[in-house]
Amino acid sequence: MTSPAPYLPPVMSDVVIDISHYENVSQDFVTTAAAGITAVIVKATQGTGFVDPTFLPRVAEARAAGLHVGAYHFLDGSSPTEQAAHFLTVAVSEGMVNWLALDWEPYPPSQASVMQAATAVASVQAATGKWPVLYTIRSMLSAPNQTLSNCALWLAEYGSRPICPPGFTAWQLWQHTDGQVGSAVVPVPGIGPCDRSKFAGTVDQLKAWWSVVGT
Repeated sequence: MTSPAPYLPPVMSDVVIDISHYENVSQDFVTTAAAGITAVIVKATQGTGFVDPTFLPRVAEARAAGLHVGAYHFLDGSSPTEQAAHFLTVAVSEGMVNWLALDWEPYPPSQASVMQAATAVASVQAATGKWPVLYTIRSMLSAPNQTLSNCALWLAEYGSRPICPPGFTAWQLWQHTDGQVGSAVVPVPGIGPCDRSKFAGTVDQLKAWWSVVGT
């Protein structure tokens, strides 16, 4: 059986970062933007009750620096509908961020199942009218899921072969490093080592896509 081929578009733009409370940094988003970073995705929530204490101030500072801003929620094994509601309250109602992503990855303490991830995705779509971006790794899916396949894919793969999970033929974002390991490990000016993602296209195409996803 032939193994799936990696998706490597002809043009990629390494201009997206994501940060959370785990990055205990004193960020300077003006310097970050001047260095060519175009967008920052900030952790907003996790589970049904946790709010990242850095979310609102970082969103305000990133916007003031002229960066495109997104918000993500870390899924766990608790109620997916309650998680979606919690995320939307913090990210949309309080943060006024409409570019939304759900982070579904291995989490041994309380990992969300495929069905729970799909329910959370559907809940966000029902509330906003748009499918959220799905952050995940290839091994989280062993077969296509019709609901999850509606999402734009934000693929985490720290090797050189970004192979999409079943149900996806292309990624829009490829998180290729956490700032310590991965490909093209380069500290971000104004922040230092952190997660970096490549967009499948030009910077102008990224800005257009960001507006569509986050409107």
